[in-house]
Amino acid sequence: MRAKWFLVIAAFAALTLGTAQTALADNNATGSVGAVQTGPVGVTPTADVSQAGATAAASVPVAVGGSGDNTATNSVGAVQAGGGNTSNNSTGSVQVSSVSASPSASAGASGSSVSASVPLTVGGGGSNTASSSTGAAQIGGGNSSSGSAGVLQSGSPQASPAVGASLVGEAVSASAPVGVAGSGNTAADSVGAAQVGGGNTVTRSFLAAQSGAVTTGPTAAAGGTTASAPLTVGGGGGSNSATDSIGTAQVGGGNTATGSTGTVQSGPVGAAPSVASGSAATAASTPAAAASTPASAGGAPSLPGTRTSEGAPRPNRNTFGATKTPTGGRQTLGQLPFTGLGLLLFVLLGLTLAATGLTTRARTRLSV
Repeated sequence: MRAKWFLVIAAFAALTLGTAQTALADNNATGSVGAVQTGPVGVTPTADVSQAGATAAASVPVAVGGSGDNTATNSVGAVQAGGGNTSNNSTGSVQVSSVSASPSASAGASGSSVSASVPLTVGGGGSNTASSSTGAAQIGGGNSSSGSAGVLQSGSPQASPAVGASLVGEAVSASAPVGVAGSGNTAADSVGAAQVGGGNTVTRSFLAAQSGAVTTGPTAAAGGTTASAPLTVGGGGGSNSATDSIGTAQVGGGNTATGSTGTVQSGPVGAAPSVASGSAATAASTPAAAASTPASAGGAPSLPGTRTSEGAPRPNRNTFGATKTPTGGRQTLGQLPFTGLGLLLFVLLGLTLAATGLTTRARTRLSV
């Protein structure tokens, strides 16, 4: 039994090392300390098991792409993988070209099967450049950092996790693709910048978080019923830009902040959840989208959460000191001044109090 396990482990290690691809980029380090450089890398570990009518399989292919040379000049602690990375006069820079992974697993027994996969891709090309920066982390390609500290830059990530199962003739499936669009992030003379998806620019800013358009479309199906809830933030194009700002958060693209503090900006949000069931595919959908920013009476856009005055102010229904005129019937009795209350009630109340007083006085004299 132990011998079989040793054979499985040896075969797994041989397969892993045998599928690694050859590095295609040249690495150059000039005047640098602690530089780690590697070209494109690919590995596809797999495992299969079959026993007593049951099967199971797993695969985890991973690849670090990129083209061109890795170059580190007068840098300290530079880590570069995949090709097309450049580090100049920088400290603690980590640069990785486009990364893709597609882990999957499946199993089956007695006519039933289950499968799952999580394909993931970060970036699609371009080079990473860090100049006179400290603590720059760049992944996916197309990122540039100059004179910045604590910068995190990532190309457009794409993920499509999916699960499927077939049990007793019934099929069940679910997927949740997620993506962030855009390409090319730039950070100059900034501290604490986080940029995801591309098309983001931050200049002389502190604590800026920027993301391209975000899309997700989770779906689920069981038998003859299917449900989906696609969601989009942004998508109209444009880039995010923050200049001379502090604490800026921008999502969706087409946002600009200059000389601002504590700014949160988002592109338009759209959602269209739907459900379909039955052989006739009876469907129901509920589209929803963020409305445009309402305008105030002066024509300027009003911010969410603020009140907007529309038209002339409406007078008070019960103005103090005014006399109300009945709308129906004939007026038989006046009203108290400054109150609008009828006199009849107070006349009756006065007569009752007077009668009570006279009766009490008479009884007091008789008792004396």
